[in-house]
Amino acid sequence: MPHATRPTAVLPPHGSGLADALIHGLGQGEAAAAFGAAYATAGDGLDVCLAALDDTCLAVDGTTAGPALVRRTALGWGEALERRFHSLSCADPVTGIGSIQHLQTEVAAFYRAAGDGWLVDADIARTHALVVVELSAVRDDVDTAFGRLEAALRRAAAGEALRTGMPECPQPAEAHPRRLVALARRSDGLHHRLADVVDEIDRRLALSPSGGRCRAWTERLPVDPDTARLLLDELAR
Repeated sequence: MPHATRPTAVLPPHGSGLADALIHGLGQGEAAAAFGAAYATAGDGLDVCLAALDDTCLAVDGTTAGPALVRRTALGWGEALERRFHSLSCADPVTGIGSIQHLQTEVAAFYRAAGDGWLVDADIARTHALVVVELSAVRDDVDTAFGRLEAALRRAAAGEALRTGMPECPQPAEAHPRRLVALARRSDGLHHRLADVVDEIDRRLALSPSGGRCRAWTERLPVDPDTARLLLDELAR
């Protein structure tokens, strides 16, 4: 039966939408997911989020949250946290590309989130992959300073093409002076979009003094974080 009363206590932050859903008995799952997402976006931990969930339920009808509501809230929190990993940035101001250290931190945090049950699908070896783009070298007969500038511009062009052509790769990182790596969610058309990105990067490289082409591939994420760290170390060589 839908609740017929209004909250009798002060709601915690982000609680009004969920309280309204509880009162009317409609859309409770969606409201709980949005409630959890709001706390993750604000940077609050899952314990804070679930405590606020209980406070919201207590304010509405004097009881704590049931298992189904807790689960939907936790999933909403976990999904938003996953999106937040991808939005973190420590990009180089010249190239717009992140550092390998940032990527290592991002991947390690992703494994921790999966291990703690914060992700909807904890099998990240199946759901995610590393996308790798390797550029051809700058000609060795150019001035050293110009060569460094040209290499940076080539990386910047490749990073921009990767971000534009593949929404799965919002923040590529420089694993090596000629190699970009990004954490990406597997999706239909991933490899087709990567092929299109390669074509675009090759077009841009052809306009640079050194010319050349690139190659690209995907690396399946290992099942454990230690092996993932070794994989990133190998890609950085």
